[in-house]
Amino acid sequence: MISNGMIDGGVTMRCRSYLIIGALFVLLCLVAPSRAAEPHQSNMQQGGSHEGMVGGERKRGMRESIMWTRFPRLKVMMGGEGGERKQVKLMPKNIAPSKVDAYSNDVNAASMSRQLPYDLISATLDKPATGGFHWISAREVQADKELVASTVYYMSEHGSKDPTAMFMLQKNALEIIPQPFPREHSRYRANEDWHFLVRFNSKPLAQQKVMLETQNGSKAEFMSDVKGIVTVHFPSDFKSADTQVGMTARSGDRRQSSEFVLATELVEAGKTYLIGFNSNYGPDAFSNRSLALGLGFTFLGMLGATPLLRNRKADKKGAVKVAPTISAETNQKDA
Repeated sequence: MISNGMIDGGVTMRCRSYLIIGALFVLLCLVAPSRAAEPHQSNMQQGGSHEGMVGGERKRGMRESIMWTRFPRLKVMMGGEGGERKQVKLMPKNIAPSKVDAYSNDVNAASMSRQLPYDLISATLDKPATGGFHWISAREVQADKELVASTVYYMSEHGSKDPTAMFMLQKNALEIIPQPFPREHSRYRANEDWHFLVRFNSKPLAQQKVMLETQNGSKAEFMSDVKGIVTVHFPSDFKSADTQVGMTARSGDRRQSSEFVLATELVEAGKTYLIGFNSNYGPDAFSNRSLALGLGFTFLGMLGATPLLRNRKADKKGAVKVAPTISAETNQKDA
């Protein structure tokens, strides 16, 4: 026969187990978001005063002065006044192109392909009426070598179209094409796999080596399959606010972000082709949700313990009512 004390003890232990498990989960989750919270706090401090903003620009300038990759890329820099991004500046790095071209996601538009104003230092992309995705390409041609830097920039505006046709349009001999590119309100993230197409003269390149380098210091190599598709795994290499970008002009906000470049090289008919595709990526999407999940788990544990606590109270009340009856019957038998 199970006594009320044993029942109460079992209920109490079960309630404590729910709460202890939830508390331990929260403590474990606090470790993960702390790493992502440091850059956020640093950015907020920088944005609080003019001195902080100047300090932030100085730090980003120091990081940019260190060459983190030798591959061609296009550095995206925001422009405009009063927060209106009507112009975007693009600065070629590790390449000396004679021109910079832009392609619109509206392949049927008259201005789908155009040459951007370029002063040999930076090119200017004006915001079109329809906005959307834009492929930017800079090319340097030598006697025995061709270097290409390419990137994608998105301008939020009505009229944006599916950029797939624009991506697949041949723009250079050797190309690295996102399959697909992150859509609006999305981006590349650490610990995620993304696909890219490697092709030469519009034909897929099988068993073609593709190199990945990040501004956070990671390097990796990948190989394309028989269809020219390479699966790139983005590394989880975000450390602290002092070793990464922290705020990126490309995303237009203060979300933690860093640059990466994918590059591949091909020698064909005595000519060397080298192309780099660069963009930005952010931390693991789960890193900022760990604390919320921990708190949610604790809350669910408390909800699970509530019915047990109610049953315990109900059992106690029932025990109080039954006890006098048992005592009376016992007294009658004794008499």
